[in-house]
Amino acid sequence: MTDITNATVKTLHSSLKKREISAEELCTEYLELIEAMNPDLKALTDVIGEEALCAAKNAQLRLDKGEGGTLTGIPAIVNDNILTEGLVTSCGSKMLENFIPPYNAGAVERLEDAGYVLLGKACVDEFGLGGSPRSGIAVSSGFSPYSLSSDTGGSIRRASNFYGLTGLRPTYGRVSRYGLAAFAGSFDQIGPIARTAEDCAFVLNTIAVRDPRDATSFGNPDGSDFTEKIGTSIKGMKIAIPKEFFGDNISDETKNAVLKASKELEKQGAILIDSSLEIIEYTAEVFFIISSAEASSNLSRFDGVNFGLRGEGQTYFEQIVDSRNRGFGDEIKLRILFGNFVLSAQNYDDYFKKAKALRRKIKASYDEVLKTADAILAPSVSDSAHSQMFFADFCTVSSSLAGLPCVSTPCGYKATGLPIGMSLTGRRLGESTVLQIADCFERVFAPELFDVR
Repeated sequence: MTDITNATVKTLHSSLKKREISAEELCTEYLELIEAMNPDLKALTDVIGEEALCAAKNAQLRLDKGEGGTLTGIPAIVNDNILTEGLVTSCGSKMLENFIPPYNAGAVERLEDAGYVLLGKACVDEFGLGGSPRSGIAVSSGFSPYSLSSDTGGSIRRASNFYGLTGLRPTYGRVSRYGLAAFAGSFDQIGPIARTAEDCAFVLNTIAVRDPRDATSFGNPDGSDFTEKIGTSIKGMKIAIPKEFFGDNISDETKNAVLKASKELEKQGAILIDSSLEIIEYTAEVFFIISSAEASSNLSRFDGVNFGLRGEGQTYFEQIVDSRNRGFGDEIKLRILFGNFVLSAQNYDDYFKKAKALRRKIKASYDEVLKTADAILAPSVSDSAHSQMFFADFCTVSSSLAGLPCVSTPCGYKATGLPIGMSLTGRRLGESTVLQIADCFERVFAPELFDVR
């Protein structure tokens, strides 16, 4: 049996199938590790013990009958902004600190149907605004082989970059947003964080299902198996390298690591293409404007009456003011105020309308490059001294604006020992392709992850 702290979904599935370990024993090992380490790491806001062991027992019954699939009996962590029936889902906010949802998110339903074992909820910054760092900590620390996370402007990819993991933001609409606490609805997307691209493909196979409760979801209409291209050659595939992703706002360490990775892909038969995406100069501003506008609308439901912390005051207005003042953190308040500003009658045309027009141009620019390229290679994050505030996220927000699939995978290390990630953005519905390319690189960069006996 492989050490669980570095185990992949595929490795654990193999061990369960060969009866080297039972689902209950596997669950117990993870719970013991979490009990020992989570008090210091504080990666999980809620740990599920008895319920997890019960789920593991049921999963083992399915396995004993020769039923179930790759995720049956495999433990997982779910972000605290994704609803789980009967478990506190606070979204990292005082506004919802005691909220217990009466239903599961659509993606969680799919995992339950597959026989997964939920171990706990990963802490998130308020409403997922700061990303999914604790999901990354949980997986990298060995609390589970994968987590179900969310990505608005790059959360999954940033967490994967910082903790040496692989994370996938699927095509917008590929996975149901039903039960994901809404922040910016036209950006929000659920996806996996795992150790390998192959594991991300296993999870996507399960959660990519059309959900009538989410009008934007289409699932997997052609019945694709996202693992089909895993382990196959990338010879002849074209990978575009836009010069704008390798400017002054990217550190030399990161640039060199990503470009070195591109040479490895070229060695494996890929064709590198120099390209340009000049329009991404505006992506940070466009994302900030549109996402703040959508957030101001989505978060208006938390008034302390229908949802959220109950405010105090003599009048209805005073109660709402108190509820939102005490319930929301400073960054959320900033986004709400700015969102209301750009949506106001006097500013709508100058800010929101222009941002929407630029978003269409960004999408068109990506589509133009991807007419001839199979994927676009870039650093996963911008990390130089020139990158400040939300401008540091321009590497991730551009593909979010375009609604395209993007995978981040480790490609090197800094002098400090911290990991460096590269991202691969594909055509709409092109998850299989970007996962295939990431997988080819991972088998050279981290071959120990593929040693399944």
